[in-house]
Amino acid sequence: MARSLWSVWAGLHCVLFAALGFAPGSDSWAQVGSTENDDTSRQGVYLAPGWGELSFQAPAAGTYELPVIDTAAGGEVLDSNGKAINLTDLLGEKLTLLSFIYRTCDDVNGCPLSTMVLYTIGSKLAMQPELQDRLRLLTLSFDPQFDTPQVMQDYGESIVGDSEIDWHFLTTASESKIQPILDAYQQSVVADPDAEGVGKRKFSHLLRVYLIDRKNQIRNIYSLSFIHPDILINDVKTLLLEQLAEELPNGHLPGKTAATLAKAAARVSSERLSDANIKDTR
Repeated sequence: MARSLWSVWAGLHCVLFAALGFAPGSDSWAQVGSTENDDTSRQGVYLAPGWGELSFQAPAAGTYELPVIDTAAGGEVLDSNGKAINLTDLLGEKLTLLSFIYRTCDDVNGCPLSTMVLYTIGSKLAMQPELQDRLRLLTLSFDPQFDTPQVMQDYGESIVGDSEIDWHFLTTASESKIQPILDAYQQSVVADPDAEGVGKRKFSHLLRVYLIDRKNQIRNIYSLSFIHPDILINDVKTLLLEQLAEELPNGHLPGKTAATLAKAAARVSSERLSDANIKDTR
């Protein structure tokens, strides 16, 4: 059974929340960003939009297009067992959400936010059999000095638990291995030499999460002001509808309106939709 959002968060960042004055007991990470009943302990603490309710109605999945932004880059990474693989080995099979973090990040609007969003999306899709095997989550540390494969394995287990989310927690063998990947994704990361301690470093970095399709194309990039579970889930579903349309025998749609995409999805056989391992067109 998947862990509750709150229990996962509490296990990872209870110290941070105590410092910010957030009380335990919430059933959802999204409640953390609520502006209702704020007390003085929260005054002066800015919470990114992703922590609260979306302030506008997100466009319905399939009513818009996501243009290709760039090609997703590869690079040598280590999985949680310490095996060296290329990042591209984990791309292409499914839609992918890729985030860059460091495990000890204590900025509530930084790595914890991106991890919360990914967990929320993964949990929602895991409850939908026709979708759960179509999305992969990748979390790659840019702090290989301290985020070893074993550390990332423990970190991942503390978040995912025994849920069925397809989530890989990765690191690299050295800074020389992660830097080319960061450069390729234009992910700015700068170590703070004055904040290093035993077992911990501090970085200045931009929060960015990348949505990558099965053709290894980046279709959206989410930043601090734009990342929200509701937006990402609709983007993921939009690409899934696009993918379903491409799986049709004629491989062509007269138009990518919501109605057309819905009809395309309906025409895919019920057997394929109910199969946890929908046939991939690689």
